[in-house]
Amino acid sequence: MADLQNMKPFEYTTQTEMVINEGGNLQQFYHLATVLSKTRHVHLLRKQDDADILEWHYKYRGNQLSLQYSVYNGVTLLYHGKDKKHADRILGRLRQAQ
Repeated sequence: MADLQNMKPFEYTTQTEMVINEGGNLQQFYHLATVLSKTRHVHLLRKQDDADILEWHYKYRGNQLSLQYSVYNGVTLLYHGKDKKHADRILGRLRQAQ
């Protein structure tokens, strides 16, 4: 039986999905990926490229975010973290770059 005193507390995170452009295309996805790569504190972790969806995973200030392109949903940003102000800051930067 596990000792309850030695268990780590549950760390709460949320996933926030923010649509950048519903009609976005593949060219816009690559442009925004370039903008992210030039942003301070953003580091590319891995790429997931499938037939109808591209999802590139990044780390930003200790939190994970993903830039996603789908033929059905356009270009979206997924943010996994506690502090939504970081997600809003990145989203603002990406919207300005469009």
